Amino acid sequence: MRHLLLVLALPLAVVAQDKDRPLADQLPRIPPVAPGRAAATFRVQHGFQLELVASEPAVADPVDACFDANGRLYVAQMHGYPFSQEPTRLNPKGGGKADAGVIRLLEDTTGDGRFDRSVRFADGIRWPTSVCCYDGGVFVLAPPHIHYFKDTDGDLVADLRQIVFSGFARGNVQSLASNMKWGLDNQITLAGGRNGGQLVRNGQPVITLGRVDFSFDPRTLKITTLTGGSQFGSSFDDWGNRFVCSNSNHIQHVLLEHRYLSRHPGLSPPASIRTIAAGGAAAPVFRRSTAEPWRIVRTRRRVSDPKTKARLPRTEQFAVGFFTSATGVTIYTGNAYPAAFRGNAFIGDVGGNLVHRKTMEASGATFLARRADQKVEFITSSDNWFRPTNFVNGPDGTLYVLDMYRETIEHPYSIPEDIKRHLDLNSGDTRGRIYRLQPANWKPPTRPALQNASTSHLVALLDSDNGWHRQTAQRLLWERRDPAAIVPLSKLSREASTALGRVHALYALDGLETLPTSILVQSLNDRSPHVREHAIRIGESRLDAPDLARTLPGLIHDRSPRVLYQLAFSLGESKADWSLKLLQELALLHDSDAHLRLAVMTACRDRETRLLSSLLDSPHFSTRPSATAWLRDLARLAGASSRRGDAIAALTSILRDRHPPSLQAVLLQAVGGGLSRRGRNVQTILGQTTTPKALQSAAAAVFAQAVTTSKNTTFPAKKRQAAAAVLSFAHSDQAVPALTALLSPREPQALQRAAVSALSRHASATTSTRLLAGWRTFSPQVRSDVVDVMIQRPVGTAALLKAVEQKHVLVGEITPDKKQILVNHPKPELRDRARRALRGVASVDRAKVIRHYEPALATSGDVAAGAIVFKKLCAACHRVGTTGHKLGPDLVSVRNKSPQDLLVNILDPNREAQPNFMTYTLVTTQGRILTGMIATETASTVTLRRAEAKQDVVARETIETLVSNGKSLMPEGLEKELTPRQLADVIAWIKGLQPQKK
Repeated sequence: MRHLLLVLALPLAVVAQDKDRPLADQLPRIPPVAPGRAAATFRVQHGFQLELVASEPAVADPVDACFDANGRLYVAQMHGYPFSQEPTRLNPKGGGKADAGVIRLLEDTTGDGRFDRSVRFADGIRWPTSVCCYDGGVFVLAPPHIHYFKDTDGDLVADLRQIVFSGFARGNVQSLASNMKWGLDNQITLAGGRNGGQLVRNGQPVITLGRVDFSFDPRTLKITTLTGGSQFGSSFDDWGNRFVCSNSNHIQHVLLEHRYLSRHPGLSPPASIRTIAAGGAAAPVFRRSTAEPWRIVRTRRRVSDPKTKARLPRTEQFAVGFFTSATGVTIYTGNAYPAAFRGNAFIGDVGGNLVHRKTMEASGATFLARRADQKVEFITSSDNWFRPTNFVNGPDGTLYVLDMYRETIEHPYSIPEDIKRHLDLNSGDTRGRIYRLQPANWKPPTRPALQNASTSHLVALLDSDNGWHRQTAQRLLWERRDPAAIVPLSKLSREASTALGRVHALYALDGLETLPTSILVQSLNDRSPHVREHAIRIGESRLDAPDLARTLPGLIHDRSPRVLYQLAFSLGESKADWSLKLLQELALLHDSDAHLRLAVMTACRDRETRLLSSLLDSPHFSTRPSATAWLRDLARLAGASSRRGDAIAALTSILRDRHPPSLQAVLLQAVGGGLSRRGRNVQTILGQTTTPKALQSAAAAVFAQAVTTSKNTTFPAKKRQAAAAVLSFAHSDQAVPALTALLSPREPQALQRAAVSALSRHASATTSTRLLAGWRTFSPQVRSDVVDVMIQRPVGTAALLKAVEQKHVLVGEITPDKKQILVNHPKPELRDRARRALRGVASVDRAKVIRHYEPALATSGDVAAGAIVFKKLCAACHRVGTTGHKLGPDLVSVRNKSPQDLLVNILDPNREAQPNFMTYTLVTTQGRILTGMIATETASTVTLRRAEAKQDVVARETIETLVSNGKSLMPEGLEKELTPRQLADVIAWIKGLQPQKK
């Protein structure tokens, strides 16, 4: 289901009065407000006000901007939105305005704080989404290209025009690459969007786009892959932490770095981008503007029936709702506002005509973002044309608000065709406003003139309390490469009055390639944890320098979690024995810290077996409650190692007699799981003639004991489940009979499921036959597991379809998500057979299906009955409270959608599916077939997540094919599972959901 939530601003009774009028009469146009009258439409909290500093015709369609060193403003104007000029899947007719994008250069020549000069700096480009200053010119991101434009003759018009990179895809106008920003590391970072593509430079492939962001060196154009995948918005705080947003998920922290996660092919990283809003992703918003007529018409189609209105609470007859279109998340880094605003996050909601504000507080490795203004938004407007797309921290210490000022902001694909015929989605493309958000009694400072500032002055500005001055000064020092900066920068790194000044001095020296190890050592002992953290980070490339190697051990007792995390990540850059010893000590001292454990795992490549053995040998470590997770992860990494000897060494350490059998079971399973990611298995390792006899004997004893334990009904269920898991890695002749014996209705369901999971590693025709033999006695959950196992191999799929054809397995006994996988199987013969066996494919005429179910919305749904439907059909992918699995979108975020919209989302899930919920089919070189969403990607692995939040981590070297299915995770064809009455029930249940309080 799509995240967008349509918010009503009129009572439903008023909406219903117009239902019999001609459609054209129901869609009056909302007139724009003249720039001079716009101030009256705003309500701004805490005495702040919006000062208009530019408007049409000087600027139009602003979506990003950057100030140059002298305070002039380059503005990216995204003319052509929302139609692409070329045909795309979501805009098949193409026909949008060709190369209509413009970069404007705005200047305040009078010193009154308003831009009175506007020059068409560059034009003839496609959708420009971002602009970033460099070396007297600007990089411009305008998919499919990144351009570089510069005025070299002083006429304020770009005469130097270069295409730097190409290849950004443009399939979805709401998922474009965007938001270039300078980082502390002297690189330009951008959000890669969700459209994918193959980035090229001079015709040569550079990087595959899709679920990554990247940074580049403006001088050398070297690319660095970054964690990413946001929609529109990317911002750094003062310390270099990066935040992004996507639709209703309005603030997320990019927590785990791609370069660290990609170091180990066996790693199973958690989500690398974390939602940090205290109230969850689906935050409520408090808008003042009324709903646009086209939204009212679309709403009327859902709620005009009196019975529908009668069951809605009073609050739902007015404008209430959640974030629907979060854009431009920006951390305020200026010095013009009161101290309480420093580091706040500002987020636009272009659909709600408002700006939301959050306070930020550290929470371990990440942050907690809390609503700053209670039951009101920081900025609201009564003008539906107000579209705050982005924000810019300015030289004067204030925040600038970019207002695209459009009559309609919506993807054309999301608007019904008959309504769209009465709209002008280009309306407003000659308009736009830029506001300065200023506090009460504020006077603007003198406009900066840093382009020709002395080197000493720029160095001094690194200690400024204004983030723009610090960043701009660092950029200019990096561009100039003036040797005269080295001495004052070295002094600043020691004597700056602020920790920020000392950090900027470090990065400036590093950018000039003149940072001595002595200054790094000094910074590792700095009183500020921020300085210590960044000193570790900057020093990664020289950790083995004697002075650093002597200093770093003192940090393992640091009181700052961030320092410890950075230390653990960075230690992976050294392969010396001393760094492994520090990783071991971090584990022993901080064994309950899960994030630190992940950092250590990324750092121990090619040393995981040594660390595993040393921790197993550490007195009392293995008896700690949290130790098992450390040992399990290390065992898995050892199995996934490219070196055969690592698996043997790990198995030897694990199968020592002195370790408890329960621990051996967990660790053996972990090694086996790691081996499977490289297409290997425990039996292959044990069966090789070069494997030590002692290890073979120890393994045989463990497997024999597992058979005995699994059969013993007097043992606790968990012990028997562990034994079943161990049999995943025994020889099939020994394991399959023992495991299939557990598939009995007399056995606990959890044990049956453990047996099915173990049997998945013994794929064969015989195993498939044994799995299906007990089908009639299996519970629905066990049946789902059996089908999940069988559809991963062609031999299992064929056996399952044969069972369906013979009516041993009934069509209705296979869940919708599994049916969708079967009828879209990558092998044509199995796909055709599945479509016949499963009684055809879901109707391609989704509109016809929707019309058939629409009358059900006139009935009052039964909430209790709807909860039962949810558990049966939806809980595999959606979680509400403690029920279900968190895989698909948060249903609370769509509870205020109309019944009609929910009906469409359920019966036609691919109409508005977001790219991050699309499924992929992956085929391994061993013939295993997996289908799910891409949850995580690293340089060496792809993680697919599927129903019930099950996931598979696959090493890239074992991937034969990986292709998008072009379909949402949510299956089509639910009408085959749902009666109209049941659909009304589950919609009523969704409408009654309440957000969790935090």
